[in-house]
Amino acid sequence: MYKKVERQALYVWVYSLKWRKKLQRYGTISYTSPKMKYVMLYVNSSKASEIKKELTSKNYVKRVALAHRKELDEHYVLKSKDDQGED
Repeated sequence: MYKKVERQALYVWVYSLKWRKKLQRYGTISYTSPKMKYVMLYVNSSKASEIKKELTSKNYVKRVALAHRKELDEHYVLKSKDDQGED
């Protein structure tokens, strides 16, 4: 049976996008921005801190940031028309 693996997104800013191929060994590349020179990389959540530490030590990487999507509440509640007029 398929086992679900928790993933974490990393934003990796590089000096040149020619290093994009080297980043593929760390995880799955989801998006590349040629203008801002960053790569969005998905890695296993359990190894995210190790990979971040390893990538920051590389000479072709400017900086690495974790995505905050997991911290956001994705359950929204819509207000009804009756609730808006009670102020």
